[in-house]
Amino acid sequence: MQLNISTENPDLPQNECLVLGLFADEKPPRGTCGFIDWRLNGMISREIKQGRISGEFKEKIVIPYPQGISAEMLLLFGLGNSSDINYDKIYNAAYLIAEVIDGMSLHKFAFEVCGENRSSLVIANIVEAMVTGVFDFISTDIEKISNMTCCIVTSRAHLQEVSSGIQQFKANVNDKGAVDVGELENSFA
Repeated sequence: MQLNISTENPDLPQNECLVLGLFADEKPPRGTCGFIDWRLNGMISREIKQGRISGEFKEKIVIPYPQGISAEMLLLFGLGNSSDINYDKIYNAAYLIAEVIDGMSLHKFAFEVCGENRSSLVIANIVEAMVTGVFDFISTDIEKISNMTCCIVTSRAHLQEVSSGIQQFKANVNDKGAVDVGELENSFA
C-alpha cells in the first residue's frame, strides 16, 4: 500500500474516489466535507435538508462524477454524532471505508482526517486509527495491499501531526513493510 499526504485543496487532486466523513449533527457539513459541499454548490446540504443523507454511523453515499471537483467519485461516510466520535469508531469507519473501496474495485482513493478541527481528539491518533483500519482490511490479501494507493488529505497546518500519526502507525503496527511511506520521509522530522 502506497501512503501519501496531500495539502492541496481537496477538490484539486485527481483520485478515483474522495472519501469524506459526515457527522449527523453537523448541518450544514463542516471541515473538508463543508468545503466540498461549497464546491458542489450546496448539493450535500440540500440532500441533508431533504432527508436523503443523515450522517448516521455507517451510512454510505456514493456520488459519481461530481461536477466541480477532480475526483471521479465522492464517497460520504456517516460518522454519527460528533460528540460520540472516538478512536475505535474512527478505526471501524476506516475499516468499513476500505471495504467499500475494495467492493467498488478501486485502487486509488483519498480520505480526509475524520474530525480534524471538529473534535477534541488528537490528530496524530486519528491518523493512526484511520491508517490502521484501512491496513487491517486490505492486509488480508497481498494483491490488494500491493495495488492500493491512499492519500490523506489535510491542511499544511496539520502536516506535522499527520506525519506523527503515520509514524505512530509504523511503530505500533507490524505491517512488515507493506505500507510504503517512502515519499513521506521528508515530512518526518
